[in-house]
Amino acid sequence: PSAFVGSVMSDLSGRRARVTGSEPVGEYDDRTVIRAEVPDTALLRYASELRALTHGTGTCVRRYLRHEPVA
Repeated sequence: PSAFVGSVMSDLSGRRARVTGSEPVGEYDDRTVIRAEVPDTALLRYASELRALTHGTGTCVRRYLRHEPVA
């Protein structure tokens, strides 16, 4: 839900995420999709932590994007 966007963005920032966009879903729905690139190690238990942040209403979808060089 849109009410939790700030909390989720802050949490992603703490996980070294690159937020690539956010957009409302539908005209009448109070939900927002946040797209971000996050290191895999920062997402180990993210689904349960996201549910806690959003009081059980948030969901996440993960997919592999690419490897990046390690500094």
